[in-house]
Amino acid sequence: MPIRMTDARSENTFDEDIQRLRAAYEQKRNSTNLVPPIGRPNWDISIDVVDGTVIYTYWFELDDNKLQCIRLADIPDTLSGDILRLNRNLPTSIWNSRNNYEIIGDKVTELNNAPSPPDFEPDDEDITSEISMLPDVVVDPVKHFVKKGKYRSEIRNLLACQGGSCPGSPISPHIIRLLGKSADGKLVFEKFNPRYILALVHPLAQYKSWILQVISGLLALHSVGIVHRDLRIDNLIFTLNGGHRLYIIDLESRWGNRLAPEISKEPILNAGWSEKSDIYDLGYVIKGMIYGNTPITYLVEWDVPEPLKMVVDACTRMAPADRPSLMELYNMVLEISD
Repeated sequence: MPIRMTDARSENTFDEDIQRLRAAYEQKRNSTNLVPPIGRPNWDISIDVVDGTVIYTYWFELDDNKLQCIRLADIPDTLSGDILRLNRNLPTSIWNSRNNYEIIGDKVTELNNAPSPPDFEPDDEDITSEISMLPDVVVDPVKHFVKKGKYRSEIRNLLACQGGSCPGSPISPHIIRLLGKSADGKLVFEKFNPRYILALVHPLAQYKSWILQVISGLLALHSVGIVHRDLRIDNLIFTLNGGHRLYIIDLESRWGNRLAPEISKEPILNAGWSEKSDIYDLGYVIKGMIYGNTPITYLVEWDVPEPLKMVVDACTRMAPADRPSLMELYNMVLEISD
């Protein structure tokens, strides 16, 4: 039997709940001095683990092209934790200063030897051989999207999702299809809309449809041994005719989200991504759909209205073994009355 909303709320109330939640987040977003418009422009951010505590390091741009470094510890119910959750601002004494600071819990310390922003070296692989095996496509800018390939794993994963050939036979209607290569050796795909359609508030039935499509795409990926690693709304695209169908893109399976608690925060390739961490990330995809955006920090409280809250809660259980399978999630969403 379909799951009934416990308080028999109407579709209009669901829409109103989304608008209310978005407005509350927007108020937080526009009131914090951690980011513009009130805060300084952010040059970079890094996330590290020090003695078991997650540390967020921000580098802010000053007006003389110098940087101010602020380190914040993720300790809930303290000053630093509240700042990261947009519940409190950086202290005025820090904001009026040009010096570097560290806030660990409620303790504020000036940093004498602040770290410099990370200098990431490109890790692109030589994919000449893989590109040479793809068919040539005459690119039509109206119909096609092109991107520079970086990793062999992306081409390998794309081909695995279409029967091993190009353009091949897709194993899912919700995974982007590789068409071939352009004259300058770029990957060619059909053109679709980015995720900005999510900025609108949609009926529950549409969110339900999109979530089922993402789950279907993930089921297909996992069936051929692919863990996405980087599932987020930025890696979803939508058909041009109103966005009723979506596709999962960016199948590099190299770097990715570090939201699931079992994933290492260190910048390593073997961080512990798995099918269960993809399911955890699905919970944040649903949040992103509801808010139509990505959060300033993933520590901000992003409540989701029922009946989707129960799905998000199931996806984001702390222990991987406690999270439902994709088929269980599919059935859970399917039974929601819209």
